Amino acid sequence: MLVHLYGFLEGDVLGRVIVVDSAQTVLGLAEQLQAWARDLYPCPTAAPTVTNEQGVLLEPASTLTDAGLSAGDIFHVRGTHL
Repeated sequence: MLVHLYGFLEGDVLGRVIVVDSAQTVLGLAEQLQAWARDLYPCPTAAPTVTNEQGVLLEPASTLTDAGLSAGDIFHVRGTHL
């Protein structure tokens, strides 16, 4: 099922809206967000950390559904510019 999420890279002031399949992994979501920000973060890390709105660390191999992310949720990607 497609869901829209609001993603923030470390250091971002404005988030990005992403529409993705809920079966995608948390790591795939982080990589997608980093790929869209090559101008800001030309050297993304291979192992970013992803947290939900409450700051809970999400398991990279989990699907978005298993990680508890659903439509309209906010997530943060850290470690994008080491």
